[in-house]
Amino acid sequence: MNGSTLTRAAVYCRISRPDERPILENQLENARRHCRERGMVLAEENVLTELATGTADHQVRLNELLERASRPGRTFDLVVFTSLSRMTRGGVEAALYTLHRLESAGVGWHFVEQPILDFDSTTPKLAQDIVLAVLAAIDEDYRRRISAATKAAFARRKNLEAGANLPRWGRHPKACGCPKHFGKRGPPLAHEETRVPGKRPDYPSRGEP
Repeated sequence: MNGSTLTRAAVYCRISRPDERPILENQLENARRHCRERGMVLAEENVLTELATGTADHQVRLNELLERASRPGRTFDLVVFTSLSRMTRGGVEAALYTLHRLESAGVGWHFVEQPILDFDSTTPKLAQDIVLAVLAAIDEDYRRRISAATKAAFARRKNLEAGANLPRWGRHPKACGCPKHFGKRGPPLAHEETRVPGKRPDYPSRGEP
C-alpha cells in the first residue's frame, strides 16, 4: 500500500443477473463517491465490473484484478468494493482467498457498506493484526465446520450401508433379530429355545416327566 497522500484506487462491482443493471449503476455511484470523499485517485482503467454469479470460476474480472495487483508497477494501491457479498458469493473461503491475495501483494481494501473490514495504509498496525486474526479465525471455524459435516455425512452413509440388508417396508420376519422384535427384552438367552415360524412347539406327551 502506498503511504503517499493520494491513494490510487481500483473499483470492483458485480451483479448476478442482467436485470440488475440499475443495481450495478448504484454500486458504481457509491464506490466513486467513496473515492472522492477520501481523496483517492481513480483511473477509469481501474474500474472493473462484471455480470457473474459470484463464484471464483465465473469472476473473470475479479481474477484479472488480483493478477494486476500482484504485478510489478501496478496502478492502484487499494480496491473499493461495495460489500463483501458483492465481492464474492463463494463463501468464507473464497472471501479470505481474495483478501489474502490483496494483502500479500501490499494492496488494501475498503467496503463501502462494511467499513469495519477496511484495511489500508492508514489502518493502525494493531487494527491490521486484529482484522487478519479475525479473518483467520473465521477461516479456521469454517474449515472445522466443513470437516465435521463431512465426517457426519460419512457416518450416515456407513450406517445406511450397514443396514442395507434389513427390510425397509412391510413386515419384518419374526426371526429377523431386529430391535423391533427383541424389544427391551433383548435376544433370547442361550438356554431358551428359539421358536421357528410355522412350527408348533414340541410339548411333552402325557405321562412323561
